[in-house]
Amino acid sequence: MKTLRLIMGDQLNRNHSWFKQVDEQVIYCLFETRQDTDYIRHHIQRLLAFFAALRDLAKFLQSEGHRVVYLKIDDLENKQTLTENLSYLIEKHNIEKFEYQQPDKFGLDKRLKAFCDYLSIASKAYGTEHFLSERDELEEFFDGKKQFLMESFYRYMRKKHDILMDGKNPEGGQWNYDHNNRKKWKARHEVPPLKRFKNDISDIKADLDAAEVITFGRLGNSESDFPLNPEQASQLLTYFCNELLIHFGDYQD
Repeated sequence: MKTLRLIMGDQLNRNHSWFKQVDEQVIYCLFETRQDTDYIRHHIQRLLAFFAALRDLAKFLQSEGHRVVYLKIDDLENKQTLTENLSYLIEKHNIEKFEYQQPDKFGLDKRLKAFCDYLSIASKAYGTEHFLSERDELEEFFDGKKQFLMESFYRYMRKKHDILMDGKNPEGGQWNYDHNNRKKWKARHEVPPLKRFKNDISDIKADLDAAEVITFGRLGNSESDFPLNPEQASQLLTYFCNELLIHFGDYQD
């Protein structure tokens, strides 16, 4: 069955189960639209990093053999809204089924459900696989309970996934250290310098300029400092942990 799968800008998970198998009948679509750039005015660095990460995933999927349709902000085929682009691709590629990952935003979730109700073809929503909990798990956990305490759910999740646990007890003997975290910062150590990346985003900047997208803020050069993919994010996490040990390993109180 010829299937169109939508990937949105906050769903850039290379490890999603969708991508485990290459299927010629499946087309992945990713969009840069005026609907995204214009609903509020964005900082130029944020928007560039956002589109750069989106393009990075598209290139990765293509390198893995997946079929990908990527519509840049200035592409002539781009209808500039999510649902119009989807409708266009469904008709162009004779799509028989539409699939998407559940969005985190309530409004977008509602809009995609309405779009699927409108379609004359089959549709299906999948989890993003970003979270330890399922979408309805919090509601189900508190169903019938008189007290809605987040600490209860937190402990439940720790036990369920065996995270920071020593058997049935919390590792270290305490469930949380909130009391310690409320203490004032004593500024005994200098904050380590930010680890910066040099991702070339000059082509995206040129596309935004050509489309006359209005932003605010300044761009120091044609590079983005932010991590754009899992490899860079891992490097940043490692750097953070190492600096934490170097600068704060002996921190008390």
